[in-house]
Amino acid sequence: MTLALLLLTAAGVAAWGLDSMYRDLGLRARQDVLDAQVIALIAAADIDDQGRLVPGNLAEPRLAAPGSGLYAEIVSSSGSWRSPSALGSGLNLAAVPAIGERRLEFARLADGSRVLGLSLGIRWELEDGGSRDFIIRAAESLEPWYAEVARVRAWLLTGSIVLGLMLLAGLGVALRIAMKPLDRLESQIADIEAGRRELLGFDWPRELAGVTGNLNALLTGDRKRLERYRTTLGNLAHSLKTPLAALRGLIECGHDDRESSLRQLDRMQEIVQHQLKRAVFGGTGAVMTDLAVQEPLEQLRVALAKVYSDKAPVITTAVAPGTAYPIDTGDFLELAGNLLDNACKYCKTEVAVRAMAWTSADWRRPGLLLDFEDDGRGIEPSERSRVLERGARADESVAGQGIGLSVAREIAAAYSGALEIGESRLGGARVSVRLPGR
Repeated sequence: MTLALLLLTAAGVAAWGLDSMYRDLGLRARQDVLDAQVIALIAAADIDDQGRLVPGNLAEPRLAAPGSGLYAEIVSSSGSWRSPSALGSGLNLAAVPAIGERRLEFARLADGSRVLGLSLGIRWELEDGGSRDFIIRAAESLEPWYAEVARVRAWLLTGSIVLGLMLLAGLGVALRIAMKPLDRLESQIADIEAGRRELLGFDWPRELAGVTGNLNALLTGDRKRLERYRTTLGNLAHSLKTPLAALRGLIECGHDDRESSLRQLDRMQEIVQHQLKRAVFGGTGAVMTDLAVQEPLEQLRVALAKVYSDKAPVITTAVAPGTAYPIDTGDFLELAGNLLDNACKYCKTEVAVRAMAWTSADWRRPGLLLDFEDDGRGIEPSERSRVLERGARADESVAGQGIGLSVAREIAAAYSGALEIGESRLGGARVSVRLPGR
């Protein structure tokens, strides 16, 4: 609305400016005509017997025709002369210019017609050496010019109205075209709110590209954050399963081992804090010192032996002396705990864990190799990539949520490592984790 008013105002101002310019040019043209008439009268004039200055002949035919609209007179103290066209017109020009001065004035005739007059004061040198002063006047009717001005104003008004309507129509079309991307943006935002799409589309105009790009970045960040929170809740529930089962086993067996119970409770508290930290920061914790893997693997072996006491698997660990790796303790316990829990769950009677350093010429420090083997049914090659996805399971007959392997793979990836599934020397599955040297 504001832009439309501005356009209409601009059209009106343009029309007013053109009208003013036409009026100024018209008045200057009338002045030039009158000035030419005055000069012509001076050129044709001479002193008569009565001492008046009278033109010998009239070069302009209109001066000889009454009511022609062009008038002239020469005034002096000894008498005056008027053109035949001024007879009975009631022309009354009152300007008295000084010698050599020109004066313009507006006047009215007896019938009310408007005229523009030009008066010039001159000094005429006589033959006897004397001089006389005269006022030479020329006037022209302005009525034809005012009629022309009225016609021009009508054209300007009509033109400004047509121009304003054309500008408004063009503005409407331009706004309709310009608003299409905004309508599209509004529609896509509504689809996002309704859950019909996740991100805004592409190919936006340059003016909207920054906004839509930032909105997509915001939506992506929110979706990843929500996914991370959901993943963390799943990981938290899955990680608490093992210490809860161990604690339950201690209670059911009737062992009054307060130290073992407190150890499991401490482990549960560490898991909660670790998962909350990963949920907030979206990744692994800060790595400060090398972690010697012997002790945490032994803790996991003891805990899982209690969890699977009814199955009584034989869990053996083989850790090369001095094996250590710069990894967060919580991450290592979650990584190894999930893989060892899977091995115990699917084994028949035997589980083997091996940890050792492995090196490469490109690394300044050694990496870490972890192998978890069991003597169970194993995992078919066609299933090995699928079971690494969250919620996927190879054997539905065994209780579980299908989270352990995906969590282990995520942790390994966070340290630029890899998780592979193969065949075990014991006849079942072998899960290997390779973490590169830092």
